[in-house]
Amino acid sequence: MSIFGLRKTWVDPGPGIAMVQVHWTTSPRGTPPDWSAADQVVASGGPVRSAVLEVPRDDSLSLHHFFFVVTASDRTASPVFTEDIVAREVSYEDREGLCTSVGVVWSSREVPNYTSAVMDGLPFAAFDSAPAAGDLYEFVRAQPLPHTFRGAVWGVAGDTVEYGYHLISNGRPDPSEDHESWLADGRTLQL
Repeated sequence: MSIFGLRKTWVDPGPGIAMVQVHWTTSPRGTPPDWSAADQVVASGGPVRSAVLEVPRDDSLSLHHFFFVVTASDRTASPVFTEDIVAREVSYEDREGLCTSVGVVWSSREVPNYTSAVMDGLPFAAFDSAPAAGDLYEFVRAQPLPHTFRGAVWGVAGDTVEYGYHLISNGRPDPSEDHESWLADGRTLQL
């Protein structure tokens, strides 16, 4: 199952907190959480603590989480927070046909994530069914221009995601002409 990283943050309300755990689970949207299948992770730091959850890339889910707070004399839990996971498509248009593949690098709550984009019109959707690396450049170049690559970003409904592109040109007749670059120019998307 594919996942993406999502940061959860807790701010200590005062001194004396020894540990904070994030307990979390997912459920189909509109259904209550099943805490018997929950995961937990320690939120590090202090007084601002954070943990990165590995959430499924599935936009039909809700994420449920709460913070379990431990002090020397007490253990308490926050209320349960429920957030819908959503996905949005982003695309990159290669007018010159220079790219053999494009990745989307994106950040949800300051956690870097990566999605491999798929070029419109190709008869395969996964790398294991793609032509061999040496044939990919010629295969992609044979497709009509412009080449549009589409990928998805995930996060919590209402969040803003920052994203950019990883542009790759591989398999050229002269391997010294293969290259990759990053296009990160402050693009954002509201989920």
